[in-house]
Amino acid sequence: MTKSILFAFCTVAGGSFAASCDNDRNEMRYEVIQVPDQLFADGMTAAATGGPQTFIVKSPAAVSVQVEKIDEDDDLKWIKAEVGDRTADGFPVAVITELNETRGPRSARVSVFAGNVARGMVVTQPTSAPVVPAETPINNVSATEIAKNIFAGVNIGNTLEAPDGEGSWCRPVTVSYIRGLKAAGFNAVRIPCAWNSHIQGKTTAEKAKNIIDPAWLDRVDEIVGWVIGEGMYAIVNIHWDGGWLEESCVNGYDADVDKKQSTFWTQIANKLNHYDEHLLFAGMNEPGQQNQSAAGQQQSVNAIMAYQQTFVDAVRATGGNNASRVLIHQTPFTNIDEGVRGLYKLPEDPVADRSMVEVHFYDPTDFTIMDKDNAWGGPNNPIKLYWGEANFVAGSDRNCTWHKEANIDAQFKKVQDAYVSKGVPAIIGEYGVASNRNIDSMDVEKHKASRAYWTEYVTRSAKAHGCVPFFWETGGDIDRNNGNQLNGYLFNALMNGAANGIYPF
Repeated sequence: MTKSILFAFCTVAGGSFAASCDNDRNEMRYEVIQVPDQLFADGMTAAATGGPQTFIVKSPAAVSVQVEKIDEDDDLKWIKAEVGDRTADGFPVAVITELNETRGPRSARVSVFAGNVARGMVVTQPTSAPVVPAETPINNVSATEIAKNIFAGVNIGNTLEAPDGEGSWCRPVTVSYIRGLKAAGFNAVRIPCAWNSHIQGKTTAEKAKNIIDPAWLDRVDEIVGWVIGEGMYAIVNIHWDGGWLEESCVNGYDADVDKKQSTFWTQIANKLNHYDEHLLFAGMNEPGQQNQSAAGQQQSVNAIMAYQQTFVDAVRATGGNNASRVLIHQTPFTNIDEGVRGLYKLPEDPVADRSMVEVHFYDPTDFTIMDKDNAWGGPNNPIKLYWGEANFVAGSDRNCTWHKEANIDAQFKKVQDAYVSKGVPAIIGEYGVASNRNIDSMDVEKHKASRAYWTEYVTRSAKAHGCVPFFWETGGDIDRNNGNQLNGYLFNALMNGAANGIYPF
């Protein structure tokens, strides 16, 4: 046999053996590799939750493995293969996968090598994410009926609305986190979103087209699918988003802002049109009308109402499920008093009974959100740590002695009288008390009791007045990795409030 013929023969690999050659001695020997035939014929199915799967390779030669992509866009971070030390049975090979939270199954090729022999198989991993039908017809359900079905809501705060992208302020959203929200007792999720920081283009002219990056639309769609796939309601909004929308209101109406509002909502609504009534849209977040004269305030409110009308018109024009989807409108500043004093009115909607109004609630602010002593209200206004007289610490200047239970009831009664009683349910889009405060001489247990009592009372009173509560959460009370509760005392109180708050409809 000539060397050229011998070389051609030696490069052939297949089956369970191949020729291995030594050109100097002009000899041949056969090396055998034995793998589980059925496994390599059918391929391996990895658990959706991830983890290792092991099989044995028998070979007199050293064994190695290699993972190769099937999808060109795959980064292969989700899978690896390792060879263990030889045992009496052979070489153990472990294929290790991570949790699959993508929208569908994924696959990679794993090859085993021994000498000149290679055997390959496809490893497929199904998704662990809930699957929502591609198109789900919307049901004829009014805004009040949807409100009545929401037991308690929560925000994915400081996440998708971060201007620098998801993960820059809080950990990215995972399926485990969404399932943790459901396990905690929530059945509705508000998803604050940024859009302006996700427009395509590098030049000013390109960016002026206001085309949202398709990858970002896909990501929001994915998270909405996780929420709705778990049987919960989802709210998608345009949040602070760099202030282009809500902060511009102080200057009155701007045609360019209005055009962007229309362009954005047309794209968002078209992308998410396939979801049924479990998805709601909110046109803004906290539209501003910063301290102005009476005339200036009306000018700002007029701008807010114009942008909200544009939101309605843009969404309805996309047709399909969006033709009758429930839409949520924010009072100026999402402030209760600003929403009932006569300057503001809801936009007109061609579809009856598909509107909600949104307010936010953080009173008393020196207890709920003030982050530094004397920041508001003058030099003698320290952060308050204790709310509810039963939780006061004798002699402490950190007892919150204003805005008591009766004040909370009175504020929500204003919303009930102005909107709920007229067939327009409300949402408290945000409410909560800052978590993890650490102040010298703080009575930790009294502070926890105060947080719990305020949360329970607001939740109960809101529902009793026809306002659907959405707790504001940014990772201080819920583990963003797995959705586990970090402060069980707070969630016990919140869920008690939700259970004891009975809607008036």
